[in-house]
Amino acid sequence: MHRLLTSRAARGLLGLTLLGAVAQAGTARAGDLLLLQQLVPGNQSGTVFLMLDRGRISRATATRSGALEHTIEIRLATDPPETVTLRCNDEAITRQLLNTLRTSAESMLDVTGRCRL
Repeated sequence: MHRLLTSRAARGLLGLTLLGAVAQAGTARAGDLLLLQQLVPGNQSGTVFLMLDRGRISRATATRSGALEHTIEIRLATDPPETVTLRCNDEAITRQLLNTLRTSAESMLDVTGRCRL
């Protein structure tokens, strides 16, 4: 009888452990998403937000395209591969955006007036 109780307790503990692992995996996956957003003036058209899965970013490159402007190309590991291009006003926002792409510290970045999606 004691072995049966121990076996049941072990299975129950294993079940709780698996449930905890599944819950943590779901939470970790949600943390891998990054929302880039911007306000677009009423008289202009443009992309308002862009949701990126950090796990699918295969490459991000930044190049200077003007005196202060930088172009960031984000290559996604999708089938077929996609490239997202952003143009940022200065080096500070370029660095902030690249750091945000690299780490999962921030899940949202407002680039209004600093980058164009």
